[in-house]
Amino acid sequence: MLLVAVAGCGGGGGEGAGAGGTVVVGVANDFSGFNPVTNSSIDTDQVIKYGLFTPLVRYDEELSPEPYLAESWELHGDTAITFTLRDDVRWHDGEPVTAEDVKFTFDMAKTPETGSLIGSAYLASVERAEVRDPRTITFTFSEPHAQAVEDFWWAPVPKHLLEGTAPAQLKNAPYNRRPVGSGPFRLREWRANDRVVLERNDDFPAALGGPPAAARIVFRIVPEPATLLTELVTGGIHVDIPVQPDQTGRIEESGDLSLYSFGGTKLFYLGWNNQRAPFDDAAVRRAMTHAIDRQEIIDAQLEGYGALATSTIPPWHPYHPDVQPLAHDPERARRLLDGAGWRDRDGDGVRENDAGRPLAFTLLTAQDPLKTAVAQVVQNQLAEVGARTEIQVLEFQAMLAQHKSRDFDAVLSNWVLDNFQMASAPQSLFHSSQADVEQSANRSGVRSERLDRLIERGAAATSADEARAAWREFTQALQEEQPFTFMFWVDELAASGSAVGGVRMDQRGEFVSLAEWSVQ
Repeated sequence: MLLVAVAGCGGGGGEGAGAGGTVVVGVANDFSGFNPVTNSSIDTDQVIKYGLFTPLVRYDEELSPEPYLAESWELHGDTAITFTLRDDVRWHDGEPVTAEDVKFTFDMAKTPETGSLIGSAYLASVERAEVRDPRTITFTFSEPHAQAVEDFWWAPVPKHLLEGTAPAQLKNAPYNRRPVGSGPFRLREWRANDRVVLERNDDFPAALGGPPAAARIVFRIVPEPATLLTELVTGGIHVDIPVQPDQTGRIEESGDLSLYSFGGTKLFYLGWNNQRAPFDDAAVRRAMTHAIDRQEIIDAQLEGYGALATSTIPPWHPYHPDVQPLAHDPERARRLLDGAGWRDRDGDGVRENDAGRPLAFTLLTAQDPLKTAVAQVVQNQLAEVGARTEIQVLEFQAMLAQHKSRDFDAVLSNWVLDNFQMASAPQSLFHSSQADVEQSANRSGVRSERLDRLIERGAAATSADEARAAWREFTQALQEEQPFTFMFWVDELAASGSAVGGVRMDQRGEFVSLAEWSVQ
């Protein structure tokens, strides 16, 4: 057995923090419902885990899990884990947070009707939860799972307020817009598409950082990037998230603004429908990747603020393997397509197979300046190797619905690493067991015994060295099978004015130090 217990460390204002003022943060989009079980937005997740709620575990600067709501845990080999909760964390209505809340949250997430990404992806190998006493809960796995603790980055919800809600109704429950949380901030106000106001929780435990430094955090919804930056320059807001790549020069030249740039968690990819011709052939998928100059896109569209991708493991992560991405090589793409039976048989510039079917497909993407610009580059570069691409641009929710229904040829989208568990992302995206699961992330219908075996090996790794070796082999296999074309990781960019202090940002997110922000 492995026993872990770490004393809490200070992070917020604590006693004597003073008023701290009101920090105004400009953001481009409104939040989705603040329910940890049903949320699927990375921006909302940041407010959930760093502001309104208290996750079981969180990540330190080295991206290792550390105790938070759970003050300790005990691994029972690789088949179970027991958490002991703190006894000083309370819901914002004064009720204590207990193991019953954690079990209730787990059960709701695992119920298919809830439609929880946590349940379908991150808790896929967790079979059951058993409450030992008000502070102790044991989770049992359906298969060996050595990296188990990393699955428990999520925050529980209050059983006493939600136990009467049917799982299918949880996504639309009134609670989601008026949550009673347990974190360093309470939700004071939410005006749709206008603002969200958090206020300090003066009862937040000192061992977890104590009350935040700021009396209030106001998130103002400002969709236009130029307006956001103007507001930052004139002092209307204190923090601007996100900054656009073409705005960084103005910020750096200003003299009194701070620019934050760090390797991000947003992966742009081309998802090929592996169950639909022509992308049911790995040679065709590899050809598509060789045809696209991804570095040119990073330089032209992101001003260089990005990095080539080879898998779902970002370059800054300790498990990132030293595997070279497939090179931009249009001639290699042409040879692969020739070998797969796709040739330009009538001289019109578009390849056909033996049956006369053209190498033509529809590329689905969302209304977004970067995505549409990248889609046009992809369209032009694929045309150079004889593939005809029709771009279909939909409003985001409509695009997402079509993507989830698996009714597409190819999709240009982005995926966000919303925790640092390396096993759960490949399991959800690429394991054959998820190919037909509703709400799973394997929307491309990836079925590969080789990838399955490597994913399972990575999930069962018992040491960091073993995990690195497993994910390296997995990444090498991805280069050959190319279920996706892994485009690039987007660097995160944000800025703050001189009036705000305590701002730190890193791979854990822009709001990782939210409880320390204050107006000076």
